[in-house]
Amino acid sequence: MIRMTNIPRTFKLNFIGDVMLGRLVDQLFPTHVHEPSEASHIASFVRWNPDLKNYNFQSPWDTTRPLFLSSDLNFMNLETSATTTSNKWPDKVFNYRMHPDNINALKEAKIDYASCANNHTLDFCEEGLFDTVKALKRAGIAFAGAGETREEATRPAILKLPRQSNDSTENSNEAESSFTIHVYAASDHPQDWRSIPSFHLIDYSQATRARLKALLTTTAPSPALKVFSVHWGPNYAWRPAAEIRALAHFLVDECGVDVVHGHSSHHVQGVEVYGAAVIIYGCGDFVDDYAVDGEFRNDLSAVWRVSVAEEGQKLRPSGLEVFPTAIRRFQAKRLDTADADHAWVVGKIKELSGHFGTKFEEKIGEEGQVVLNIS
Repeated sequence: MIRMTNIPRTFKLNFIGDVMLGRLVDQLFPTHVHEPSEASHIASFVRWNPDLKNYNFQSPWDTTRPLFLSSDLNFMNLETSATTTSNKWPDKVFNYRMHPDNINALKEAKIDYASCANNHTLDFCEEGLFDTVKALKRAGIAFAGAGETREEATRPAILKLPRQSNDSTENSNEAESSFTIHVYAASDHPQDWRSIPSFHLIDYSQATRARLKALLTTTAPSPALKVFSVHWGPNYAWRPAAEIRALAHFLVDECGVDVVHGHSSHHVQGVEVYGAAVIIYGCGDFVDDYAVDGEFRNDLSAVWRVSVAEEGQKLRPSGLEVFPTAIRRFQAKRLDTADADHAWVVGKIKELSGHFGTKFEEKIGEEGQVVLNIS
C-alpha cells in the first residue's frame, strides 16, 4: 500500500548469534539425518524428558518466538551444514549437519537472513555446503558468505524494508517507499578452507582490507543500510582482539557499514557505538546442543534488536534493545527478570560494553530488555 504520510519510519531488526540445529537437535525432528550414535544419545535424553517427543519446527525458538514475529527483519548465523551426505571434512573435531528439510524451522521464526560464513558450513565438504545453500534457496531465506560460486559467496544478500510480501501487487505498490539492505558475510577461520572459492574467508591484512573496500563500495545504487555479518575471533574470549576491533572500525569508516553482526565466541561480548554505527562483537550461541562452560556461560545469550530510523533515503541505527535468553533442553527461552541468569547477562553485557564507552540505561525495559539509545 502507498504511504500517505511523511512521518519518518522506524524499523526493528533482530540479530542473534549461532543457531546450531544439527547433531542432537536434528535427531529430535521427525525427519533427520542417519546417525545411529546421535540417535541413541538423544533417545536416552528423551526418556528422561518426555516432553521432547513433541519437538517440532517451533520448538527451537520456544518463548523467544514472539520477538521474531514482531520484528521487521531477523538475522542469524547458521552454525551447521544442511545435508545428508556423510563425507566429512577430515581432521575436524566437530562436524555438524542437519537434514535439509529442517531448514524450514527457520521459517517458524520468520528468519530473513542466515549467514553461511562460519567454521561449520564445510563440515561435510563442498557437497554439504552446496546442499545447505540449495536448502536455503528452497526455503526463500537470504544468505551470504558461501555459495555455489565465488561470486555468490562474496556478493551481498539483498533484503527490503518493509519486508517483501508474497503478494506481487502489494510489493509493486510499496516499491517507491521501500528501503534496500545489503548484508555481506565473511569468516576469519578456518584457514584450511582458503582454497575453497565458494567460501568467503578473510584475514586482517591490508590486501583483505582493500578487497573488502572494493567489494562493499562499488555497488550502485548504494543501499539504505549496510550490514556486515562476521564470524571472527577465538572461542571463549571476553574482549575482541585489537585486530578485530580495528577491522570493525575500518568497515564503518571506509566501507560504510551501519551494523556489524559479530559471532563465533560462543558467548556474549560487548557492543560499541562507533560514529553512527553499531558494532555487536559477539552475539553468543542462541540454540544448540553444546556442553556448558561454567565461566563463559555459552548457554546464555540474547536477541539483539537494533532500531533503524528513516533519514531521507537512508536508514540509521537509533537504538538497541537486548533481550536476555537461555538455552534449555535444545530450546531458546526468554529469561525472566527474577532469574539470576537474567542479571548475569545484563551485567556482563554492560561490563563488556563499558570497555568501549558504551553506556546502557540503568533501568530495565518493560519486557526485561536492557536499552541503549543512540544519538
